[in-house]
Amino acid sequence: MGYHHGDLRAALIDAGTALIAEGGLPALSVAEAARRTGVSAAAPYRHFPNRQDFVIAVAAKAARELDAAMREAADAVDDPVEAIAAAAAAYVEFAATRRAGFDVIYAPELRGVHDEELRDAGRSVSDIVLLRAIEVTGDHRTAVDLIPQFMAVTQGAASMYQIGFFGDLGAAAALAGRTIRSLLGAAAQTS
Repeated sequence: MGYHHGDLRAALIDAGTALIAEGGLPALSVAEAARRTGVSAAAPYRHFPNRQDFVIAVAAKAARELDAAMREAADAVDDPVEAIAAAAAAYVEFAATRRAGFDVIYAPELRGVHDEELRDAGRSVSDIVLLRAIEVTGDHRTAVDLIPQFMAVTQGAASMYQIGFFGDLGAAAALAGRTIRSLLGAAAQTS
């Protein structure tokens, strides 16, 4: 994938996204992204002064793409429980195939980083679940408490697929959907 007088920043972010898909966040390298883009190792630093800025840009792109995939799945269903289950399945499919889920968006190396684009993208992903969970439970606190549960279930199912526990991505996605339905049912009864 050579870079030819276009948007170098976008080309580097695309290369970074491909690196993550191949080997997860540890595979993300500014130098390798430059090599794949066909520019010198110094060229990326005009757009990203350091690796962290590059990670932020790639994580923000991943969050926007994850948001689009989850939102499309959730918006296709009227029932809020089924919409959240559909978003869970979409998350698993996205994170398992692209290796860019919550583990990238909320990577330890990004804690304490104040980047508006990344924050807004991450918040948008959470709102897909939160707003519907409020509708299901009728309680804001219970709905907020469901966010880390959603994250654990979906990231766990994606990770289990990646290590070969599930031979079929659809089975991993279905498990996440069933588990989320159970969690939402229990939360609705206790709120």
